[in-house]
Amino acid sequence: MPIRRAAPEASRSPYAEGDVGPDESRADRLIQAAAAQIAARGAAAASARSVAAEAGVSPSAINYNFGAIEQLLLAAYAQGVRDTTAWMAAKRRDLLALPRTANGAVLALEQVIVAWTGEMRALALLYQEGLAAMAGRGPAADWTALWREFWRQTAGDFGLGPMDGRILHLFFESEALYHLSRWSPALEAAALREQCDLLGALWLNAAPGAATGAAALAERSAGARPVGSIAPAAMKIVEAAAEVVETGGLSGLTHRAVAARAGVTTGSVTHHFRTIEDLVAGAIRGQVEAMSRAVGEEPSPASPTSVEQIRSSADLAEALRFHAVADLPNGPALRRRTLFLAAVRRPELAGAGAVIRFAQGGTVRDALGRIFDLEPDALPLLAGVLARLLSPIWFACAADPDPRASREALADEVVRRLVGRLTVRGGA
Repeated sequence: MPIRRAAPEASRSPYAEGDVGPDESRADRLIQAAAAQIAARGAAAASARSVAAEAGVSPSAINYNFGAIEQLLLAAYAQGVRDTTAWMAAKRRDLLALPRTANGAVLALEQVIVAWTGEMRALALLYQEGLAAMAGRGPAADWTALWREFWRQTAGDFGLGPMDGRILHLFFESEALYHLSRWSPALEAAALREQCDLLGALWLNAAPGAATGAAALAERSAGARPVGSIAPAAMKIVEAAAEVVETGGLSGLTHRAVAARAGVTTGSVTHHFRTIEDLVAGAIRGQVEAMSRAVGEEPSPASPTSVEQIRSSADLAEALRFHAVADLPNGPALRRRTLFLAAVRRPELAGAGAVIRFAQGGTVRDALGRIFDLEPDALPLLAGVLARLLSPIWFACAADPDPRASREALADEVVRRLVGRLTVRGGA
């Protein structure tokens, strides 16, 4: 059974750091300790020595019981799959009290996201680390398949179809990561409610909710949109900082390591970024600016359509589909995931994490405004929700029998429903 102790939230959460039960076997104690280390510090920081110390055993016990630290980490992720299965069963029973309508499904989506990232925060962090470490493989694939089936079944509970369940799953995969943020709880909760309502209205045929402007306010408050805030001379440094975090975790981020990766002097790094916090924030801002240079969440020079070239709904569908159906997860996407996870674990970096969260959709916003008859104030919310549906397609389909066919079908359906519900400007 997972280790449990009082969490900051009202409920109790597995994998919190703390004492391990004396009656558990050494193998169980090591699994729980490894899960706690991964959730609290990230997989890159979960060393054999630190895991053994938390479990109260000798480091040699890892080799004796698992052969190597890598096998122990796999066992920790596999335990996370089992714990999630048990949690899902209880949560599904609870959700059945909601109205059995499309609007009830929207409420269920919001409640699951809030509960998963709140009372089950440590397990949610373990899941995200698994996705980053083994995208589409091993326990991570099993875990994603578990969520896929959960949302298919939940959609059926509320009178919706299998494709509706896949759309619920897509949005969940985005917000299962981003709602781990603790930057501005009240504003982020309001933005999530507004995003869920728009998702329901445009993609699930639910009755529309009230537009509150919370998502746009969150974007402005986080400072997610400004372009050009990183000096050209510093862009090489922030790219190197992002790569260092990606490969070695936040614990490996030093001015010296970044200087070596960027091929500059340590003095050049400290000139632009005096502290480690400045480096992480700069790396995040650099990734956000990279997102603004081309269409879609994962820009590519091979894209058939740039942002400026998108003038019709057909152009939009072509560009978004190109990025959504790629055979491999894009490197910058994985890097942003790693940077965000580093930020949500450090209170002083919460604002930097919010930049990534609320920058989503900025690349297609202007294109949406040219194509559809929308008020300017509606664009941040629409673009953000669209990005949340498209950016996790690779992960959401990785465990499918034919992942590419699933990616294509899902991307086409997301765009089809969007175009079908909005009014196209004359001549678009």
